[in-house]
Amino acid sequence: MFVHRGLYTERLMRLLVLFLLAGAAVAQAPSSYKPFAVLPDLTAGILLPHSDAIFNVTRHAPKNDEEWTAVQTSAAVLAESGNLLVMRGRRKEYGEPVPQTADWRKHVQAPVDAAKGATKDLDAVFLACEPLYQACFARHDADRFCPTCQETPPKGQSESH
Repeated sequence: MFVHRGLYTERLMRLLVLFLLAGAAVAQAPSSYKPFAVLPDLTAGILLPHSDAIFNVTRHAPKNDEEWTAVQTSAAVLAESGNLLVMRGRRKEYGEPVPQTADWRKHVQAPVDAAKGATKDLDAVFLACEPLYQACFARHDADRFCPTCQETPPKGQSESH
């Protein structure tokens, strides 16, 4: 399944270390960290590849511990990505801020919770796929169409800026 298993595992470990370091930096000095990536960057670079890794288990079941570790790592990265999505200062594609509303956080939390179901158990991963798909779809839909997920612009500022 993996052509370069060692390289793939090394990259996943580096990504996890990056998340841990970023988390430590945010915990120590939350006001000094400014997000770099916009929401579509996180979607394309983190959410889609790692959710696909979980969905692909339905087509190609992991055959050994290394392949299961890759699936579990994708689930962990996907679960941690919720923190990145709600980070203050994060921007959407066209520069508007990512909302901080309760509804937005609910939509972000749903894929996080679904990813946690992807354990080293084929049946559990299969069961996690449908809620993960629905949660991802709802989160994407909320980003564009959920009126209670959008923040009201300050007085005197139009919504189409």
